[in-house]
Amino acid sequence: MTDQALSHRPITQPTDILNQLQSGQLLRVYGRRGNALIIVHRHHAEIAGPGAAVGSVFDLDCCRVIPVGKVSIIYPESLTKRQQAYVMRQKWIRFTQKAMETYIPLERGQRLLILLHKYFATELIDSLSDEVLAQLVGVLPRTIEMVRCVRRQEAGGRRQEAGGRRQEVEESPDEKNFTTMNENQSLVRQVRLPCPRIKKQLWNWHPAS
Repeated sequence: MTDQALSHRPITQPTDILNQLQSGQLLRVYGRRGNALIIVHRHHAEIAGPGAAVGSVFDLDCCRVIPVGKVSIIYPESLTKRQQAYVMRQKWIRFTQKAMETYIPLERGQRLLILLHKYFATELIDSLSDEVLAQLVGVLPRTIEMVRCVRRQEAGGRRQEAGGRRQEVEESPDEKNFTTMNENQSLVRQVRLPCPRIKKQLWNWHPAS
């Protein structure tokens, strides 16, 4: 790749960012903490936060990019900056891997939202679709929808009712059980959320660690 093919100016528009990533050029995410870029591939998605490498061989097959907050991509001018960018990309990969340390889809979704709410503003997370969040941790969009419903119940201190009866929520030292219902309010599902110890571990972890 020639020097003329390299982009030396910040790129902010999603369409332009996508074109640059698909070109194979090595770039890095530029922005403040609390902002990032979601890179959607055919069967999965990845988060790349400030300083992380994007493009190159990592993202040749990406089909969509979603800015989370205000971000741009720039060319890492020096060898040191390129090396640092590779390290940051690995750290952001571990960011989502923390949520995938369990095989249970509902727990994966809950772990992901705990991590996202720690790092990003609530309004930014709420703007992301269930489909995109599901691709980050390999679950169905319906799973993310259910977890979001549970989080709303937890935040509001409300308990759902089914068939005119209230089902008590039992709490143990290890986990909390919440009852959620589908759109027709006819199917009751029980969702197990991570215990307080796991929540604390996730909350204390961030990509820079």
